Amino acid sequence: MSERAMADKTASPDGDKRELGSTTVDRTRFQRVLQDCVRAEGIDLQSNVMIVGGSYEDAEILRKVGFRRMTLTNLQDLANFELPPMDGAELCMVNADAEDMQFADGSYDLVLAHEMLHHCRSPHKALLEMLRVSRRHVIIQEPNNSLLMHAFVKLRFSFPYELPAVVFHNFQAGGVRNTCVPNYIYRWNAREMYQTAASYIPESEFSLYVRRYWDFNVDKDELALRSQTRIGSFTKILGPGLFLACLHGFQAVANRLPWLGGQGNKFFGCITKYDDLKPWLVRESGRIAFNQDYRKRR
Repeated sequence: MSERAMADKTASPDGDKRELGSTTVDRTRFQRVLQDCVRAEGIDLQSNVMIVGGSYEDAEILRKVGFRRMTLTNLQDLANFELPPMDGAELCMVNADAEDMQFADGSYDLVLAHEMLHHCRSPHKALLEMLRVSRRHVIIQEPNNSLLMHAFVKLRFSFPYELPAVVFHNFQAGGVRNTCVPNYIYRWNAREMYQTAASYIPESEFSLYVRRYWDFNVDKDELALRSQTRIGSFTKILGPGLFLACLHGFQAVANRLPWLGGQGNKFFGCITKYDDLKPWLVRESGRIAFNQDYRKRR
């Protein structure tokens, strides 16, 4: 996630009452991708939604899409936060560890994590918890694991560890599990997401909806924190305003080109779980058994 997004998800160090407010970073592209997913997957807008490691801004995006029942979870104690009112939507907060959520199986219709998994000690463990707690849908947005992004890291236009988030939090938080240790930026692709889901729910049918795209949702302040990459050199020459304009111009063109768009920095994935068993399994007396008729058909 961006440094500003991470700032929304952490508690105030001085203990004062704070609002879990929004940021100035533009998230409209994520909103459009989410809307497309809702239509394509037939997601019910009346679903009970859990936003793992969520901020008020995340909830506001979902409200604009049409969701009305949302719960924000956070690793930190949220007692010192006051949520601003949200017109036309129910919004509450609970304390929960994404890697060990104390909720029953299928507690929520939809479980979503927006640029949060790469802050976990084990991103896969957090995704498995999301699959367990979800009754029907799991949605994540994370950094994309593409050839071009690998090249950017190798050329030092991106850094494999998320140092800026810790710098933004005065070297006290913002890293792995919101500590001062910068987290590794774990990147996802469709194959890895499919294998993770298939390993966890081998009994059941499921489908995967994936979108990859470019979205440089940073501002001038965040650019200033990226001194460990070559971006700092470019911003000194061009100035942050012109550099951001170039980035936005590039993403507008790149997202119109299928291959180049697929190499983007953002990975959006939705897993939809179904009640149907795999064709080689059947339910017998309340338990799952191998379908011997399937073996005969083979």
